Amino acid sequence: MNKFELEVSYCIDCKKCWDVCPVNKVTEGNIYTPQGKIESLAKIAAGEELTQEEYDNIYLSTRCGACDDVCPVNIPITDIIQYERQLLAEQGREPAKTTAISNNIIEHNSPGAKDPEKRFDWITEDLDIAESSEIAYMAGCWVSYSQPDIARATIRLLNHAGIRPMILKEEKCCGLFLLDNGHLGDLAEHAKKFVDYIESLGVKKVIASCPGCYLVLGKEYPKLYRELNFEVEHSLNVFKDMISDGTLRPEKLDLTVSVRDACPMRDSKDVPRSILESMGVQVNELFDGKQVCCGGPGGLKPNFPEIADDIAMLTVQGYKDKAGMLASYCPFCVHHMEGACKSKDEEMKIKDVSVLLAESVLGADFIRK
Repeated sequence: MNKFELEVSYCIDCKKCWDVCPVNKVTEGNIYTPQGKIESLAKIAAGEELTQEEYDNIYLSTRCGACDDVCPVNIPITDIIQYERQLLAEQGREPAKTTAISNNIIEHNSPGAKDPEKRFDWITEDLDIAESSEIAYMAGCWVSYSQPDIARATIRLLNHAGIRPMILKEEKCCGLFLLDNGHLGDLAEHAKKFVDYIESLGVKKVIASCPGCYLVLGKEYPKLYRELNFEVEHSLNVFKDMISDGTLRPEKLDLTVSVRDACPMRDSKDVPRSILESMGVQVNELFDGKQVCCGGPGGLKPNFPEIADDIAMLTVQGYKDKAGMLASYCPFCVHHMEGACKSKDEEMKIKDVSVLLAESVLGADFIRK
């Protein structure tokens, strides 16, 4: 019996994980619970056939961590799901779409195999970007290719604070999808190449807009490769410090928002709220302040789009009774929920916290440049 199989045996059948799982919230019959996911480990490890429901359940997870947070006996549920997916991949049994996206990251450096020549199309003439600097900015795939306003707002705020960051001209996907789906060997090699490249530039700090990039570079790469010779910081943490020391001086925005929290930064939920408070923005909490995933990550969106969209609607429909708009700090949440709204013929008003801060500090006219 390996370590994870032993930990599965600690389950006391309290069902607390059932209540917080976003997949279980939108499906009937308690078929796709976190408890059920980890109970398949022994069969997977033995190479046994799974029922369709058992198989689907392994991939019906965003690995958001809500189940880990409530388990009273500290079973590492999302780690076990990752290990199950690793075994299924090694056995040639993972979903074809998961394999295809993993290969896109490895071979093309983005989940959607986007044109690398267009990764920096977000750069405009007014942005003051250094050729070389100890501070580098990493936009990430979703910002680079679909939400350029976040990158521009971030650079403009840094410039306003007297910082001229460089970009990573060979920027790669961080590889969060590889992590979620147990492709750890591939991710380790990916991490080595990316870390060595960043360090070759003399960079001492990487500022990331994406919570996934922040998590994977800063927390997972050291586990997979080695300790980094540079810091990794999320842009909101940088901006919070700048507001505290008076470098950035927000003006009041007459807004009421609900915050679409990012799962990789669920332990830092106070940071976006502090920034919004500094702008005089009223926050009305979603889900009574509890964490509920957007429904997109970990392969859930490509493999089970209808369930992923139903989870997104928990946020989209939930905020409309509470606030005029959503404030996000995760570009993948925005990407997923915009797609879900399109498929459901729903409307949604959402802005990134960095964009709101730029409007507050720099003025709405400037941020539209």
